[in-house]
Amino acid sequence: MRTGSILLVCFDGLRRDRVTPDRMPNLSRFMAGGVDMINSRSVFPSETRVATTSTVTGCWPGEHGLVANQFFNRDVLPDGLFNTAKRENLLRADAQGLLIDRESLGQRLGRAGRRFAIVSTATPGATFMMSYGAARHEQPVFSVHEGVGSPALMAEAAERLGPVPAAARPNTAQIDYAARVLTDLVYPRHRPDLAILWMSDPDITSHGFGIDAPETIAAQRGCDDAFGRILDWSEAGDGPDNIIVMSDHGQITGSRQIDLKTALPDFADHLAPGYFSGVHLPDPTRETVAAAVERLTKEPWCGLVFVNLPDAPEESVAGAIPAAALGGGHARSAPVSFTLRAGGEPGPGSTESCLFVGGIAAGGGMHGGLTRGELSTVLAASGPAFCRGKRSETPCWLPDIAPTILTVLGLPTEGTSGRTLREALSDGEAATPRVERRTLTAAIGGHRQGVEQWIVEGRAITDFGWSSGGVLPT
Repeated sequence: MRTGSILLVCFDGLRRDRVTPDRMPNLSRFMAGGVDMINSRSVFPSETRVATTSTVTGCWPGEHGLVANQFFNRDVLPDGLFNTAKRENLLRADAQGLLIDRESLGQRLGRAGRRFAIVSTATPGATFMMSYGAARHEQPVFSVHEGVGSPALMAEAAERLGPVPAAARPNTAQIDYAARVLTDLVYPRHRPDLAILWMSDPDITSHGFGIDAPETIAAQRGCDDAFGRILDWSEAGDGPDNIIVMSDHGQITGSRQIDLKTALPDFADHLAPGYFSGVHLPDPTRETVAAAVERLTKEPWCGLVFVNLPDAPEESVAGAIPAAALGGGHARSAPVSFTLRAGGEPGPGSTESCLFVGGIAAGGGMHGGLTRGELSTVLAASGPAFCRGKRSETPCWLPDIAPTILTVLGLPTEGTSGRTLREALSDGEAATPRVERRTLTAAIGGHRQGVEQWIVEGRAITDFGWSSGGVLPT
């Protein structure tokens, strides 16, 4: 199948249930007119750099190896945490061949002699991951951060459009600028077979003000206005043949901060703390892993617990679920990982909230865990390659995006672990994939936890997770 070029537009941190005609009329119209994947989900942990890497490799974290926003990667940084927000860390790991283990879309297109471009208002770390390999193939990259993008494109943008506006919450000015770079510079000059436009809102504004704050609603409308102008430009015949829209994760409300270093002094030197945390035990045997799980599950703030046993990633211990069952379990994954407690109900009047470690004030948006509000994402498409006016209920997730793009571009999908969403394609098979449901559970003492999943053509997609026995966020 080869049915033209593609533009992939990401609205960072956009919950599916927050896409309404009032907040985002252009996106709502687009989703209704093409194919709308109503059961699309993020990966776990639902963190941006993990999600970005899964999107461009078509693989889950246990295969591509960027396992968290921060973790211990001793071969790259012998002392201290490997923070993926820092571009210098990514460059160092890449130089040693210790960053990711799968090809990116940019690498695949470059190898096939096809054109690829990135326009991003995301962080330097996220931009690096979505454009992984671009420099080697001289693929144009624009970033609102100085020193991150391709020098020639950055210079041309400054000359033609003026300086990049200052970052703000909402970040509408930078997003508007990036959209102009896409339409006025990238497409006329480079004519990409695939381009990615990554909008940093509503994620950054939601972190600062909350998922339903007036500022966040304004950020959504700013993104939607920019997207509307892109639609007008594309419909005038100047843009791509097909457009795919997505979000990488959603957000819920951060309710109360927990000091994990103080709460876990016995693990402090081996802890990568966060709403999603990893305990990188220096001697990860089945016994030490089991002891750590028992220790964690006695804490009232502990949510779900996962293990990655040495040489046995599919196995578990009492009270935990194998990380591999959720797409984790890489050699760089922590032997024990856990989320902080979350609770509440999803939906338009969502009460979903979680405990958090830092980075926001109470009431701000948070993500990284397994609630519906974090995992439920936007995924829809329109153009000659895709069905029109279809709402697909077949579950899917971020690793399915790359193989679908490759299929539309007529390129091989070998090496991806997601599946091509043939039910979304205009020449797709009439039959929908077989979908089964399963529940994973674990218990120890008074701690209970579970994960609800779909199994689609042998691939597990997590719907949501839950835990009980501790203290819910307030």
